[in-house]
This record gives sequence, structure tokens and C-alpha cells, in this order.
Amino acid sequence: MTLLESGSSIAIGIPTLSDVDFVAARLRESDRMDMEGLHPGKPVRDIIMGDVEYSSLVYGLYRNDRIQAILGVIPIVAGVGIPWVVGTGEVDEAPLLFARSSHRLLSMLQHGFPVLDTWICARNTKSMHWHQWCGFEFDDEKIRIGRDDYFHARRIVKENRGGK
Repeated sequence: MTLLESGSSIAIGIPTLSDVDFVAARLRESDRMDMEGLHPGKPVRDIIMGDVEYSSLVYGLYRNDRIQAILGVIPIVAGVGIPWVVGTGEVDEAPLLFARSSHRLLSMLQHGFPVLDTWICARNTKSMHWHQWCGFEFDDEKIRIGRDDYFHARRIVKENRGGK
């Protein structure tokens, strides 16, 4: 594992199957509700493993050497990917630390995926706040997908124009 920032208590690493099992068993309720809305009746571990398998990048966020969240990016077309993240209930105990770490990690991921394109469940206020904090821009219109309404959101790397 590598510290995400000098002096930080958050490290990144490649999650193991044990880490996936740990997160699936201790999944925060907001993430569980999202998964159940999109994949009714499917075990959360299977959903997480599906995301892991389709992703070209997968990282674990660790706090004090304990897995807190797993996130990845599923490629769509060159330069465009679907980000995903699932966390344990411990993420909710230090939401600002998690959000700051996520923002830095997403910035790193965008070297390979300048456009992050996703759908956010309108019922999941934690996910909505996290995506807003991380710089995603939301469409105004909601779309019904499965059981719930979703907002389309994107995070696009802005071109560096003359250092501005």
C-alpha cells in the first residue's frame, strides 16, 4: 500500500478477494440500496466482483491498514470510463477524509480517463454529495433506471490553457 498523501492516514492499494469479501459484508446501507435497485436479488459480492472484472483500474482505500472502500473505472470508449465506488460503514465515520482522498484519487485516474461518466441514484444523498464534492457536473433531468430515478453526471478534465 502507498499513502495517498504524505502524512495522510489513507493509503491506496490493490484490493484482494478478502478485501472484497470484507467490504461486501460491511457495505454501507446507501451503497446496498443502490445495488438492490439496479440488480434486484443479486448478491452484493457478485455485483462488486462484476465491477472489478470489467474495470481496467481498481483500487482499495485503506485507513490504518484496514480496507474502507473499493473503487474502479470501467472503460466505455477510449478516454471515457464509468467510475464506481463501494464502501464500508466506516466511510461514514470520516466522510470528509474519504471525500478528500477520493478527489485526489479520481484526479489520478483521470490521466487515463479524461471523462468520467456515470449515473447517480437520486435517493442516495451520500453519493450525490460525494460526486458533487469530487467535481462531477449533473444533468438537470432525472431518468428512471430499474427501481429508482438517476441523474447523469460527468467529470471532465479541463484543458490546461496557458497555465490558467
